[in-house]
Amino acid sequence: MNRRNSPAEQRDPPTGRLVLVEYYLTGDQALIFFVTAEDTEPALVSLPVDTGELAALVVRFALALDRVTEGPALLEQASAILDHPVLVSLVAPVLDRVRPGDRLCLVPHGPLHRVPLHAVPCRGVRLADAHPVVYTPSAAVLRYCQANRRGARSTALVVADPPGTEPLTFGLVHAAALTGRFDADRMQGAEASRAALLRRLGGPAPDAGTAAAHRPPPGILHIGAHGVFDPEDPMASGVELADGRLTATDMLGLRLTGTLVVLAACRTGVSDTRPGDELLGLIRALLHAGAPAVLVSLWKVDELSTAMLLDEFYRSLGDGSPAVVALHRAQSWLRRRTAADVLAYVGQARDSAGTSHPAAARLALAEARIRLVAQDFVGAAGTAQAALTLAGTARDRRRVEGVLYRARFLAGTGKGVPVDLDRRLYDSFFFWAPFVLVGDWD
Repeated sequence: MNRRNSPAEQRDPPTGRLVLVEYYLTGDQALIFFVTAEDTEPALVSLPVDTGELAALVVRFALALDRVTEGPALLEQASAILDHPVLVSLVAPVLDRVRPGDRLCLVPHGPLHRVPLHAVPCRGVRLADAHPVVYTPSAAVLRYCQANRRGARSTALVVADPPGTEPLTFGLVHAAALTGRFDADRMQGAEASRAALLRRLGGPAPDAGTAAAHRPPPGILHIGAHGVFDPEDPMASGVELADGRLTATDMLGLRLTGTLVVLAACRTGVSDTRPGDELLGLIRALLHAGAPAVLVSLWKVDELSTAMLLDEFYRSLGDGSPAVVALHRAQSWLRRRTAADVLAYVGQARDSAGTSHPAAARLALAEARIRLVAQDFVGAAGTAQAALTLAGTARDRRRVEGVLYRARFLAGTGKGVPVDLDRRLYDSFFFWAPFVLVGDWD
């Protein structure tokens, strides 16, 4: 039996205040406006900020994250930038004004649209440590998103595992997380196509002479695919489906009123900022199409931690939590996961996928890598050897061989090294902070 959302009256009641925090950058200062329901007028904080230096920091931060797979030094560089005094100074006034239980709605400006402000460390804490955080392009957009609410979410449309691109390792896991908790339809494999999705959600399919019979938009639209940001033409950004890219321009024509859209792909939250702080990209297109909120990523994400985050997000959402609370709980939960927890999760994913799935080798490889981190070198070598027998492409074989050789070497030289299954693997912001909820918090 599928688990469905609780009725609206049984959902988690809001706690604390909703605090709207809006940033505005000038040439040499940052203005931060604070608004709550109990205020008669906004409070204002003005800080000296060199916006040129800030923009340069953000560019370096984004570039480091784009190349983080090249080595740990780049993740350390990104972490150091996130801890830069300029960014800390922009978060400190927020921490000074929030109370326990407050929900935060952040309105970035300029380069801040690329910064996970909820993950900036300040005096040893982050906004996301204690507060659910939602982002919105502007207060006017927030009102528009709230007008597109449509009650409790009980249905979902899952678009996953499109062929023609490298299979997502955890695409089936995403689909199972939704199918087990909502009344979910799947568009999977060859059915996960741009044309079929446009027909299903009311957009103009290129091969359809007439509009398909309309069904109500789903409560949740989950798209698990490879994401692409096109800096030259932001409205050509999108997700790669079976028959080509579903672009931001395509999304403008979808019927998504009341639909929470989850883009389980890389860099889907990156937009181009035009004069007037006008954003072009997937977020603008989806909100324009009626989605009250979108869950998107700010950088290239780790597939395993993303799968675990979204699984827990859907668990909380299915139990009736507002989207912003579900995301906050999932982020907090992920940061506490140990190597033992992650190995159990990967083991379940491997059992569900089976050895015939195109990503079977990479699921085994993911387990081998976790065992390496936990210093279980013998176990890592055995799992990597199993992954090698499953690898169907030269690229997969090269990946597996590198881990296998390393595991065998360490198994031979690391005698007596204790296995550490209690180590927390996802404490770094890189794993728990890439996904942001944009739009309404519900």
